Amino acid sequence: MILRRVALGAVLVAALAFGGPDGGTPLLEAVRPEVAVAEAPEPPKVEVQPRALDSEGLDRRLKKYLAGRASGAGIMVVDRVTGLSYGFRRDEEFVTASAAKLDILMVLLQRRQKAGEKLSADERYDAGIMIRESDNKSADRLFLRAGGATSINAVNRRSFGLKHTTAIDAQCLDLLCWSLTSTTPADQVRLLQRLFTGPLSEANRGFVLDLMREVIEEQRWGVGAGALEGDAVYNKNGWMTHQRDGDRWAVNSVGRIEGHGHDLLVAVMTSHNPSMGYGITTAERLVTEVADAFRETTGP
Repeated sequence: MILRRVALGAVLVAALAFGGPDGGTPLLEAVRPEVAVAEAPEPPKVEVQPRALDSEGLDRRLKKYLAGRASGAGIMVVDRVTGLSYGFRRDEEFVTASAAKLDILMVLLQRRQKAGEKLSADERYDAGIMIRESDNKSADRLFLRAGGATSINAVNRRSFGLKHTTAIDAQCLDLLCWSLTSTTPADQVRLLQRLFTGPLSEANRGFVLDLMREVIEEQRWGVGAGALEGDAVYNKNGWMTHQRDGDRWAVNSVGRIEGHGHDLLVAVMTSHNPSMGYGITTAERLVTEVADAFRETTGP
């Protein structure tokens, strides 16, 4: 039986109209504000040996689709249930935009945990609005509390295994330039995997997952396009205009789709989009194609 996909809230009404932060004008880079702790669940055991993923077929379909689009795009998906993985342009470099906020939070938690400390009340509040509402000012504060780019890059490499993700210390308009962190779809999935394989404690990873599941409705596009009715969706999105890309839009979505016998960790990243909505359409098409292909590995 074919289940209908979860209907996502219509995408971004006022958000599409502006390129700069809080509706301002882009200068160096425009960064838009996108604006019981649970244990991390173990994936269900595989009861049926999965069939091979049709990677070549996926490659052909995604290449054909993108040939007619202005977007540059890449995607990486790992299924925690079957162990299967797929990457299309997984090692291409993209700017994170506000997808970097997930990394900022995980680095801060790792630093506090290593020092035997917990987040302060103010830090927990900032973490909440940074992930659920994609607030930029809270990201500025937590970026500094995480130690800035030097500390974030060190933790990413040493603790999270991210070899192709680089944050910078700089000022962009009235914001810090965490949005210009460069990364790859493969590295973003590695970061998601570290939520389940350490080094964060169960309490800390549960805190992160809870926030990702509580993202406000208008920001639940992207990864969620690949969900079926009844799936649990966790996500953090990023979007901004990028001066070095001719003020085109970077539109990204990272997260998790859990249900119907699969537990997909997903990172889809796009560039050179003429509008935010255009980038969302591209990202969601890639997620849908790949999520459906993963389900075919265990379907009838």
